[in-house]
Amino acid sequence: MSADVSAGAAVIDEDVGARRRAPRWAWLGYVGVSLLLLAAYLVAAGHSLAQAIIFSCSNVAAVVAILVGIRLHRPSCRGAWYLLAAGQATYLAGNVLWYVAAAAEGRATSFPSPATEIFLLSYLFNALALLRLIRARRAGGDWSALLDALIVTVAFSSAAFVLVVAPSLGASQLSGYGQLLAGVYPFLDMIFLMLATRLFFGAGSARGSLALLAAWAAALLFADTVYGVQQVRGVGEDGDGPFVGYLVSFLLVGAAALHPTMRQVASQREQPRAAGRIRLVALALCGLLVPALVVDSVRDGQRIEPIVLACASAVMFILLMLRVGDLLTKIVAAGRREHGRLQQFLEAIPVGVDVRDADTGEPVYVNRVAGRILGYDPSRVAAPEALPHLYTSGTTERFPPERFPLARARQGHVASVDDMEVELGEQRRQLRVVATPIRDGERIRYVLTAFADITSERQMAEELRQLSVIDELTGVNNRRGFLIAARTELARARRTRRSCVLLFIDLDGLKRINDNFGHGAGDDALRCTATLLRANIRRRDVLGRVGGDEFCVLLAEADPRNDVEVWARRLREQVARHNATTDEPYRLAVTVGATAFDHDTPGTIEDLMERADAAMYQARQQVNGRDPEGPVRILGRAPANGQRETAGP
Repeated sequence: MSADVSAGAAVIDEDVGARRRAPRWAWLGYVGVSLLLLAAYLVAAGHSLAQAIIFSCSNVAAVVAILVGIRLHRPSCRGAWYLLAAGQATYLAGNVLWYVAAAAEGRATSFPSPATEIFLLSYLFNALALLRLIRARRAGGDWSALLDALIVTVAFSSAAFVLVVAPSLGASQLSGYGQLLAGVYPFLDMIFLMLATRLFFGAGSARGSLALLAAWAAALLFADTVYGVQQVRGVGEDGDGPFVGYLVSFLLVGAAALHPTMRQVASQREQPRAAGRIRLVALALCGLLVPALVVDSVRDGQRIEPIVLACASAVMFILLMLRVGDLLTKIVAAGRREHGRLQQFLEAIPVGVDVRDADTGEPVYVNRVAGRILGYDPSRVAAPEALPHLYTSGTTERFPPERFPLARARQGHVASVDDMEVELGEQRRQLRVVATPIRDGERIRYVLTAFADITSERQMAEELRQLSVIDELTGVNNRRGFLIAARTELARARRTRRSCVLLFIDLDGLKRINDNFGHGAGDDALRCTATLLRANIRRRDVLGRVGGDEFCVLLAEADPRNDVEVWARRLREQVARHNATTDEPYRLAVTVGATAFDHDTPGTIEDLMERADAAMYQARQQVNGRDPEGPVRILGRAPANGQRETAGP
């Protein structure tokens, strides 16, 4: 079963591959057959009937090629290609009546012919086919491509009239109707050329097929123009140049239908594009062609040509002005699109943007984010230094105008501040403001000021700082936080020569509490101790938990004897009050060692902690682990000579 499925898949793949290769081989095969017919037509010169049959066979091949192309490529706009096939089929009917019938009767073709109306009907089908393709490809209309096609058509029509048609009108042997038809066919071909050129200028990836259609229209224009001039002058024979031109047109229209890009002619929408340099130069040359023809015809003293060319010049002038206006419109539209895109970018960023004239301070652009950050529209404030509700961080003072970054940016420097706050209702939001000069050459034209709300950033930084220096259990400084704050306070005391006292406090019996009542009770004991110590210090003092059951307090600006005694007495009272009122099954007790900061023998905070720790152990050993006077045992600094100071009260 799997083998059958694999074989079926292989057959499908081969079929798909064959269908993909078929359009290329069909297109190349048709070109080869058409070239053989063209060569046979040239070889059969002098045999009118053979040439007429080959001519009709080439016309039939074009009709078949269009139908086969529709079958192979399955274009989205099949109606246009069927109309093109109908135009070629109608042309075939006219050729049989005009060319084959005359050759079969052994006479030359006549002009005007009995098939004139049939030929005109084929032109109508062809024009409708091209219009259908243009309408199918339009995406909102490509006005530029249409104008370019009209400019090219008017230029070539004027040249064809002056160089080919006009010189023949005076010596015409045709009737008025014949002369009219001799001019109508090239005019209709010019319309084809205009429509095909209109398609080609917006070709996109379907350039191959559309280039062949444009060449088909050009071949028809050449053949009909030369044939019309020959008929006006009464010269020309069947099988000469114009007939070769018709054969080439059959080749080109069939090749356009079989070309692999044929399916993309109507499936892809035209996208307006900016004109390149080559295209603009070509249009400029077309615009100069008609005035040059006018000058040449006036110089030769001709009468008809200047009138026609004057009308053509007027049309060309209007077309060129429309094209210039179209270019300007596209330039303005592109600028507006870029401006809108830039504005979208500036509105999307989470930063307030305020762009002002560097000389006057007048606002040029302010995004909505700036209004949300500041709480008002800053574009309504003429001078940025006068923006209200801005304060120096942590104070009630208005932010100094001279510190506003705009002042330095006007001097050509990038300036920033991050100690600014804006008042929004009852809240203060912290801001970072950066001002950047925008130069036009050497001159500073604008200043871009960016406002960023860094409140969350600062809060996060503070939280991180708290996590790094705060003890999570007790809420006081951890060892790192205590050392940082104590070093700062100790440096201040050293500069001002003020005294400090370091207390090393140990919570007695924490292990016993943990063993008897659980670690939760031990944590509560630590929290209660931290709370009592915090209530017993001043704002300038530094408190921290430096070990499992150890705390340190740095008493700033404290007398080594009197203030320590006062502090110990107050702490003893608070601990006793806590023990008397608590419901916990244990009682708190602490042992304290004290040491003073000596300006004569300065040391580090670590030195003070080491001496206070030694004093704490001496206090514990002095009373054999008990304090007969209460729950707080304290001993002063141990002197360097090894003598011990008396215990505290």
